Amino acid sequence: MKALAPAVAIAISCTAAILLSTEVTHTQAGSCFVATTAGHIQGLDRGSSCAFLGIPFAAPPTGPLRWRRPQPAASWAPATFNATAAPPSCAQLSAANGQPTGVEDCLMLNIWTPDPLPAWGAPVIVWLHPGGFANASANFAPQNGQTLAALTGAIVVAPNYRLGPFGFLGHAALAVEDSAAGNYGLLDQRAALAWVRTHIAAFGGDPDNVTIAGQSAGAHSVSLHLVAPGSSGLFHRAIMQSGYASYRLRTAADARQQGDEFATALGCTGADAATVAACLRSRTQNQVLAARPPGQFEEFSETGRTQWSPIVDGVEIPDQPRYLYEQGAFTRVPVLLGANRDEGWTSVNRSFPSGLTAVQYETAVETEFDHDAPAILAKYPAADFASPKDALARVVGDAEFVCEANRVARLIERTGAPVFLYSFEYEVDPVVLDRVVHGLEVNFVFGNNFGPPLFTPYVLGAADLALFRTISGYWTRFARTGNPNTDDANVVHWPAFKHPTAAGRGADKYLAFDVTVIEGKRQRETQCDFWEPFFWRSISGVVPASAP
Repeated sequence: MKALAPAVAIAISCTAAILLSTEVTHTQAGSCFVATTAGHIQGLDRGSSCAFLGIPFAAPPTGPLRWRRPQPAASWAPATFNATAAPPSCAQLSAANGQPTGVEDCLMLNIWTPDPLPAWGAPVIVWLHPGGFANASANFAPQNGQTLAALTGAIVVAPNYRLGPFGFLGHAALAVEDSAAGNYGLLDQRAALAWVRTHIAAFGGDPDNVTIAGQSAGAHSVSLHLVAPGSSGLFHRAIMQSGYASYRLRTAADARQQGDEFATALGCTGADAATVAACLRSRTQNQVLAARPPGQFEEFSETGRTQWSPIVDGVEIPDQPRYLYEQGAFTRVPVLLGANRDEGWTSVNRSFPSGLTAVQYETAVETEFDHDAPAILAKYPAADFASPKDALARVVGDAEFVCEANRVARLIERTGAPVFLYSFEYEVDPVVLDRVVHGLEVNFVFGNNFGPPLFTPYVLGAADLALFRTISGYWTRFARTGNPNTDDANVVHWPAFKHPTAAGRGADKYLAFDVTVIEGKRQRETQCDFWEPFFWRSISGVVPASAP
């Protein structure tokens, strides 16, 4: 839906609009010192945790390495790397004002550990930041791992990865050089996982017990690594919060069209691939960020620039992820995934802050879903909701998030891999009144206070912190063992998701996180059965979901 789609993209992009780190320099201490094969590293002493900030995990992707696979980082031995300053964000357009920010030399990661460091064997969570593949960084404030590491003993790693055109340009001239053209950001994430496998033992982590996790675009990334053959073996569990790559991704043909338009905007045209690639690499960072190709790949309304995302290139992502999940062609590890109750509200509210009429609601659905709109409007009539705005929010939330979580859970479960499904339903009225919106749960995984520009500033209270302790317990037990449960009788048991194939209604159990934590069954079953046959582009994209 043209009116909705750019603003829906805002929700994904702005989920990671906080680009400034909350880290501040404290006195260094010997307890936050490690020796790796790349050299010694001095971090920051946080009292009950250590922070190691801005560690290079790959060579700077600049000059001739722009738009190439990440290369190994140089060793700094015998010097000691002073990991006490947050890394710069990768080059991007600010979600706040659309201005260029960040740098290309950005392939660095942050690590938070308990203090003192574990002797060995701590579970490792590699958290991939959100931001619509166009914004944010490893410094995303809600995901700061300091509190989580101190409370649970887990090690949290947050890498940067190339964004926007630097991470996902799939021009044909680049594809001549490497079939991975268009998926550089995804390969950066994989390079970070490889770095973790090699070096995390020095921090007390277990390289054979790595959980790859993320929210929104970060969760989409997790979903893609599950189906990417080259990522197999680099992780042992997976957590997907409000993101699952089960919609129709961009194809190589889509990427080539976008690449042609982008190159034309930069004045790089011609029949010779090497000449075009050299021309693209000759442009400055700001020229790349300012290029504005026309056509179907319109723009993020908050940046005024194109939308970028991973592509089905036939190699790194062999086929549409939904097909691969249906075929069982993915890495079979324990998976924890879920969605928030009111996922669709943020994007709809940005598109229609003053509300919309019933006619506008119907038009938005028709624009987005074309000939399937009548069936959708019959399933979600405006009269059944408090307002047409609520109806549209429910359509977006069910189609893009809640029902896709159910779909992916079913596809994974039928292969025998353990799956644990959740619904986050806890309202924080000082932040968002009466709504459990996209991104709200992240602060309860990490135990961090809310702040702008995403949310109203809010310090977690006693009840909030209790929920944080509950959720962080489930998440880190899952990271440690592949099962979020404990023998503690005071902790609600989280049943594994099961969807019997026999006739009749299956169990489809999940855990609902609210003021009290309860077990649920068959989440939005009728609505999700309705969405089951459809296979569209992302509703969060800038073109209609029904576009060919």
